[in-house]
Amino acid sequence: MKTRLDQLTLHDLIELSCGNPSVLLDKDETSTEEEKLACLQQILTEYKELATPTQAKMDMIEEEELQKLQMKEKCLKICLALISQERFDMAKDVLLELDVNENLLTSDDAVNSRCKAMLDEARYEIKRLAELAEERGTMKQQSPVEKRKAWFGEIAFVMSTLKMSIDPATTNAAVYANLVRQAVERNKQMAKMPPMMSMFM
Repeated sequence: MKTRLDQLTLHDLIELSCGNPSVLLDKDETSTEEEKLACLQQILTEYKELATPTQAKMDMIEEEELQKLQMKEKCLKICLALISQERFDMAKDVLLELDVNENLLTSDDAVNSRCKAMLDEARYEIKRLAELAEERGTMKQQSPVEKRKAWFGEIAFVMSTLKMSIDPATTNAAVYANLVRQAVERNKQMAKMPPMMSMFM
């Protein structure tokens, strides 16, 4: 089974993004749905990292932030459980581990109110990130026809920007991802140039 971007053609990559994981399999090869889905996600992530590294990095940072917030939420729930058993000292220790200033934890009431406020804040941030992810997911939920149109639009952009021809059937998917990045960078550079200069680029 193909597990890397450079093992696919651009045509295969488009098919994969449209929900056709059969392009990952060689003739007479079989695989479970879980294996194909894992490879599909891995390859599409690899494409994104090559084609749009800035966006890929932002997605990774956002995912790390969400994981930290979820861990923080669990810690604060433990604090509230300790407080319900009147173990304010232990709850205070957990809050100190979460970098809360000790001056804000001078009484049992202060420990309780700080814990509740932090839990509300963590839950709000988790909800906000989930809504952003859902919004992006909704945008990505296009039909195969719409996805193909988007791919063809991107290919046309790359060809016009780099002034070259691209055949999806023969172009390596990893090479194409690098061409996308180059086209985006070139487009940015041209946008910064005076109008007359960009005519010669």
